[in-house]
Amino acid sequence: MEITANNIVEKIVQEVKHYPSEPIYYVYVANSLCVYELLVNDLPVHLNYKYEQQATPIYINWAILKSGRQKITYRIYPAPKEFNGGSDVFDAETTFDVTVYQQDLKRPDVDTEQLVKEDKLPTQEIKIDETAKVNEFTGKGQKYYEHTFYFDATVPYEIEGWSKGRDLRNINPDTLKQAVVKFYKLRKQLVEKKDKDALANQVYAGLKEQFIAEYQEKPYIKSAWEEFITKYDNPTYEFQSVENYKMEFFSYGQMVSLRQISNDPRQREKSALWGKYKDKEGNTRADFHRLYLFIPEGKGLEDLQMIR
Repeated sequence: MEITANNIVEKIVQEVKHYPSEPIYYVYVANSLCVYELLVNDLPVHLNYKYEQQATPIYINWAILKSGRQKITYRIYPAPKEFNGGSDVFDAETTFDVTVYQQDLKRPDVDTEQLVKEDKLPTQEIKIDETAKVNEFTGKGQKYYEHTFYFDATVPYEIEGWSKGRDLRNINPDTLKQAVVKFYKLRKQLVEKKDKDALANQVYAGLKEQFIAEYQEKPYIKSAWEEFITKYDNPTYEFQSVENYKMEFFSYGQMVSLRQISNDPRQREKSALWGKYKDKEGNTRADFHRLYLFIPEGKGLEDLQMIR
């Protein structure tokens, strides 16, 4: 199938199906005295290293391939020292609450929101004196805490995604890293050349599956594609250099990505490929290229491709 910048929207629209019920899953996070990364089915869906409070839902259907048990993992770290009393370890009062909800998009006029799952940091009761007790985070004094829990999802679609990808951890890491770096350099070249057809081919599979999972309509798909591609026409767009980065595996070794090693909360764990540009109001915007790569079963390094 030939995908171009001119036909990618129509091609995706043809693949999106609609159903009598269209459940969407999303997560709310409430964090205090900690920053975090949230993963669904071992795929990062949200990073918060700036110690911001996330008031809006984090939609996760794009990380759900089919009905059944889904995995949520959160990795938390102490809040920056200026918010944590100058300490680099967890405070006793650290909290992190995750709630998973589901709603039917086919019934927007009805309150169909349902609580699916809740999870909180473990605490222990500490006796202060004969009459007073307090609950403390059991990870008090540590620098890192990770926890996984599960919930059941029911969705009308089933998408392949990375499910039939090779376990990339079985490939020589130096050889794999060379191929991944080459792919990242290719993305940079395509942007610099403004090769919109090649970019459309590169992102098609990931966008298609995301919009299938979100039941998106044509106006949204068209707007999302235009937002993605038009910023590369901006004459102020400039790639930034990254000296320190790491290769990291996701989705049980079936996806790989290059992530920054940085103490700057704006860049920490973000893509090693990113650029800056000025928007219409003159504000500086950052553009991190989300590139999660996989190799289909039975294929070689030359078939490394973007899946999310």
